[in-house]
Amino acid sequence: NKIAGAKKVTVVSPDIGGVKRAEKFRQALSSNFEVEASLAYMEKIRAKGVTTPGRLTGDVNGSTVIIIDDLISTGGTLLHAARACKNLGASTVYAVASHGVFVDGASKLLEAEELEKVIVTDSIPPFRLEAALIEKKLVVVPAARLFANAIKRLHTDDSIVDLLAN
Repeated sequence: NKIAGAKKVTVVSPDIGGVKRAEKFRQALSSNFEVEASLAYMEKIRAKGVTTPGRLTGDVNGSTVIIIDDLISTGGTLLHAARACKNLGASTVYAVASHGVFVDGASKLLEAEELEKVIVTDSIPPFRLEAALIEKKLVVVPAARLFANAIKRLHTDDSIVDLLAN
């Protein structure tokens, strides 16, 4: 509901490799919530086995930002992106990922004041996180219906692409 009422929405990929995913999400968000969301992405610099965050490309100033990724492991990539967005004037930042693995150090992501909420599916239970952090900032959405519909479509020769478009 907060997205539908936002004046400016920007979908952010935390790395260049996720730009296609972020663009598909941006398109779905724009059509389903009748808001024209823009797109931005973070650059990553890899040198000698070390990854450091680069710059943010795109305008997030005054935006409600949704950072979208495939999974959250330590949360470091998302945290860097959230901080960059806030530093560049984002009003509110959400992180969304398909899978919340939440390994060592991931509690820093949920403790970060830069993030309003972190949203994941229930594909992996967040058992490594403290209950207080889960209650405060984590939103877990069920994925069973999507998986069930995909399996059904595979067995009835229906299109999975149509499932993902809706």
